[in-house]
Amino acid sequence: MTGTRITVLAITTLMLGMNAFGNEISPNELLKKVAATYEAAKTYKAEGTITSNIDSDGMKVKTETSFSILLKKPNLYLISWSQNNSFMPSMVQSGAVWSDGTQPYLYMGQLNAYSKMTSDEIALGSATGISGGAANTIPSIFLSVFKEQPYPFSQLKEPKIEKTEKIGDEDCYVLTGPSAFSKKETFWISKTSYLIRKYCRSFEPPEGGSQIPEMTDEQLEEAIKAMGQEVTEESKKDLREMMEESRTMLTTVKLKGSSIELHATVSSPELDKSDFKFALPQGAILKDSLFGGIFGGNKEISNKAIDSDKK
Repeated sequence: MTGTRITVLAITTLMLGMNAFGNEISPNELLKKVAATYEAAKTYKAEGTITSNIDSDGMKVKTETSFSILLKKPNLYLISWSQNNSFMPSMVQSGAVWSDGTQPYLYMGQLNAYSKMTSDEIALGSATGISGGAANTIPSIFLSVFKEQPYPFSQLKEPKIEKTEKIGDEDCYVLTGPSAFSKKETFWISKTSYLIRKYCRSFEPPEGGSQIPEMTDEQLEEAIKAMGQEVTEESKKDLREMMEESRTMLTTVKLKGSSIELHATVSSPELDKSDFKFALPQGAILKDSLFGGIFGGNKEISNKAIDSDKK
């Protein structure tokens, strides 16, 4: 066999191998399998880390979050986290959001206080940012409260499978694409279980920029009520101004960096209602709202109410 024939054969073999991988599964087929897997699962347990590196006009902050997730259909969850950042390295922020199916709560370690939340959607939404995203990525796929909302990965534009890569001992498809909020999002999806093992999101906006949708008066009122505040013209005005400031920041501040969420251990154990009770730290106070500083006022619930609630 001549050198030329060997070269041609090698190239042909390589091309065939590439085509075989490309035809193994399409991005849309893969995403359908992921959705079906989480739809069929009854419980979900994971521990992991989230590492965020944010570069805002030259100011760099690294945040590291460790998290624990327990989920059970249709609406039971316990998500807790511990977080520190390079800006204040000695300060550890902890928190939790939980519900045993009857009442959702949010705990903030910085205040050593917790509060009843008006709905699961509000509870998990309020916990999303302060948990580094742990309260959103998988819960938004798994729990029925989010059924009317699209899956996070469904917002990918022109998704593609770049390669395969190991996460721990599992071979994973590496699925990437831009979204409405990010220049690039990447999901590492197990080839055997079709569970998401790792998720990376760029903080750089997509072409055309990110947009915060306008809120109606009804949505403003619901948001204010969810934070345990009284709906007044002043509180609605304050919230509108906050939204406008966020919108301006997205268009003027040049964000760079990324957030990487790793689910190091994943299982589907038997869980019952008692597993979804968060052990409150000593001295934790029940408040009518954890967000009183935003609109003013932040009354504490009486000790009698606290004792009753803990029971």
